[in-house]
Amino acid sequence: MQPILAAVNAANKALAEQLETTRNGGLRPVPRGVETLADVVNEWRTLVAPNHKPRGREASESHLRAHILPKLGALPLAELGVKTLQQFVADLAPGHSGKTVENILITLTGILAHARKWGKAIPQVSLSDLSMPEKVKPQPQFYQISEIRRLLTAATDPLKTILHVLVMTGMRINEVLALRLEDLDFRRKLIHVRHSAYNGALGTPKSAASVADLHMPPELEKRLKTFIASRHYRKNHLGLLFCNRRNRPYSDNKLREKALRPLLVSLKMQQTGKAFHAIRHSVGSVMLDAGEPLTVVRDQLRHSDVRITLGVYGHVIGNSQRNAVNRLAKRLIA
Repeated sequence: MQPILAAVNAANKALAEQLETTRNGGLRPVPRGVETLADVVNEWRTLVAPNHKPRGREASESHLRAHILPKLGALPLAELGVKTLQQFVADLAPGHSGKTVENILITLTGILAHARKWGKAIPQVSLSDLSMPEKVKPQPQFYQISEIRRLLTAATDPLKTILHVLVMTGMRINEVLALRLEDLDFRRKLIHVRHSAYNGALGTPKSAASVADLHMPPELEKRLKTFIASRHYRKNHLGLLFCNRRNRPYSDNKLREKALRPLLVSLKMQQTGKAFHAIRHSVGSVMLDAGEPLTVVRDQLRHSDVRITLGVYGHVIGNSQRNAVNRLAKRLIA
């Protein structure tokens, strides 16, 4: 008799908890045959995700696994309206930056947009319908010229040559790691940016604007030729300039953790999770501080819009403006 009473009590407790969850706006049992967000996500993973760039695909999967599916995956499509998504935003906001919340919502609304095109009955919701947490733009991190020189002096190959390419071109680290010998035009002093490496595989660059030919200064030409003639260069079937022991492109994350970060520690220099990108920021900052036109810096860094350059390097432009005003004041007051 006791086991039966225990089973009945457990069932009653579960029912009570389920009813309470329903009253509080939580998840409810989904009727048979009703499509849920998880069903749509599975279709999206098969039909759409394979066409995305590897880095974008990985970011979307991270959003899905960590946030979207645990919170919304079991909901029927008809319930994914403004109020439900606003509650989702409210749940995300504590502990996440405004930009992170926006990126997660972009992943979700992008998937829902595809589902609507497939004929799914889903409420129409856009980001403009939602009250989003404020986005605080982080200040770009960069190194001083003296620090860059210390890095170049202390590094050993292949990192040393990789750093030289970064510093003299402003390329992204994934673009540098994807360089092949055929991308180096020593006759015309050009570097052809055509690929980007991610997780050991070659793909396309970040955007159409990223595909370009960059000038190869004499100092870099000498460094590249020295590296190719050295024992540090590994011949490989892909024709890569830099490759690991498996003849694949280096992973930027592993290279940062195993080579660049220890070097920064030994030099007692600033630690950042985006140290390679900080070097790219340094290139843009130095060029602007030297008086190079904003459009020239945009073209060298291959930003798709000059407003991106202006947004990232506003601190340098601010310094230039201060110097210009100081010179103006001296001329007028003298």
